[in-house]
Amino acid sequence: MKNSSYILWMVALSFLMGLTLPYLWEILEVIFIPKHGAFWGEEKTYMWVVIGVVIYLCTRLLVRSKSRFLETLSHELTHAAIALLCGRRIHSIHVEDSGSGVVFTSGNNSYSLVPVALAPYCLPLFTYILLAIRSIVDTESLWIFDILIGIVTSFHYICFKTQLGNYQTDINQYPLSFSYYYIVTSWVINICIFLVSFNPEIFAKVTWGRGVFSSLLLLATHWWENLQMYIHWII
Repeated sequence: MKNSSYILWMVALSFLMGLTLPYLWEILEVIFIPKHGAFWGEEKTYMWVVIGVVIYLCTRLLVRSKSRFLETLSHELTHAAIALLCGRRIHSIHVEDSGSGVVFTSGNNSYSLVPVALAPYCLPLFTYILLAIRSIVDTESLWIFDILIGIVTSFHYICFKTQLGNYQTDINQYPLSFSYYYIVTSWVINICIFLVSFNPEIFAKVTWGRGVFSSLLLLATHWWENLQMYIHWII
């Protein structure tokens, strides 16, 4: 990575972090600070998700020896998904029982190399797929999807925990300070989207769409509001 690219990326990431952190603080205040004399905040919104987390963690203790293949498959599929979104061509995906894997892609758009390389450490792919489906199902079925989302989110957390490290060529091909800052910034954004997806109405008087789609729009809205706030401070 050239010095100019490094500087531009770090400035862009800092800009995104600065726009997102105030929003995350607002979200945590809504969830964890009770209002109008209530004892609890909005923690109950995530009850079924927590149940899904517990189910996966207990199940993984029984099938830990079989989980490595699925964790590697998830890793490589995330590489492939972001490569496709960035306009790259997927030639093949290889996953071994030993836990090794590789995706072969091609394309002239060099701007996509960083997002594709770091995608498995930044994007909980199956969580977002289920959140998107949850946005269009009937209300009676939401608890089922919340349990499933808890299960796959725990799965992704274990993937990140076991796969993240300086030894990963995805990470060490760039300055480590950049790679980890990119990952942390991505997760701050992910957390905002995830927490709001389950009930956007408690975070805004007016929402657009349902679930994760409304959450994405609210994130963009708060980015714009925070940008205006910073401009006002400077001027």
